[in-house]
Amino acid sequence: MKKLFIVFAAISMVLFACKKDNIEKNEPHKATPYDNLSPQQQTWALCINYTGSWCSACGVWGEQAMDDAVNETKVVGLSLKVPSDPQAIPQALLTSFESDRPRHGSVPVFWVGDGSGSQNPAYYCRKLHKLPCSIGIDARQEITNGTLSVYVKTKNFEAISNISDYYIAAYLLEDGLHYPQLGSSSSDPVHNFVLRKASSGDDYFGQQLLKDGAANAEFTHTFTFNLSSYNANNCYAAVVLYKKTSGTIQYSYVNSFWTRK
Repeated sequence: MKKLFIVFAAISMVLFACKKDNIEKNEPHKATPYDNLSPQQQTWALCINYTGSWCSACGVWGEQAMDDAVNETKVVGLSLKVPSDPQAIPQALLTSFESDRPRHGSVPVFWVGDGSGSQNPAYYCRKLHKLPCSIGIDARQEITNGTLSVYVKTKNFEAISNISDYYIAAYLLEDGLHYPQLGSSSSDPVHNFVLRKASSGDDYFGQQLLKDGAANAEFTHTFTFNLSSYNANNCYAAVVLYKKTSGTIQYSYVNSFWTRK
């Protein structure tokens, strides 16, 4: 009898385990903010513009050049307001950008990816689109109770042997700022793509968050920004990937995406 009891107990445990496994397999998928994100094998362009409201050339041609670059599509624009502009970014963050992509005290100065694009940034953006894409990015945002949440997914389109060298940064940007711009022909100049914050504080290049370098591996992450000091309706995020190198530029450009509509 004791042996029969042990046999029946073992069978019961197997049947229970099978039943539990079937229940787990049949459970409906729990929705996540990343479900509809699908990174594409496409290199976007990153166009950085150092600019100031006191700069006549910025108003005469710099602002329009930035607009033209972004209008190329698949272009992330970062307008870095320098000191004495009413919306100047924190000095430490500006210094971090300038350490790799200097402006030498001048404005407007454009960088497209890792190269100077001051003469015609739109042209250099088109060239950047043609570069191979090793890691694609997709992102979406939600604004709830004054907080902007950025949901990001990346995908490796090839094996990345040194994934620890890759950094990811999210930037808070704002459009629709109305204030004077020297050199502008508009009676009410509007400033767009204005950089407010970086996810890694004073380090423009972000953080080492990607962990898996296998081909087709995907990474998800959420960044959050407090919008209490900004117009939430005009805020959105840019996400940029960099790779740490030993060259002149310490964090070279890889790819980008943004949630601007």
